[in-house]
Amino acid sequence: MNYGKKFLYIMMSAFGMVIAITGICYKTGYFTGHEGNSSYVLIVAGLLIMIYGLKKLHETP
Repeated sequence: MNYGKKFLYIMMSAFGMVIAITGICYKTGYFTGHEGNSSYVLIVAGLLIMIYGLKKLHETP
């Protein structure tokens, strides 16, 4: 088993979740100073990174 790659994909998924949660915080107004459109970019980018990491984690033997 390649534990280094599994760890990489776990960290990639976690980083994607952090980006998506940050986008949600910007959208709800928890963090001030950002427009609503930039929050959508963060949410989508975070979800794409998270899904890619989880997909690769599932495929890794």
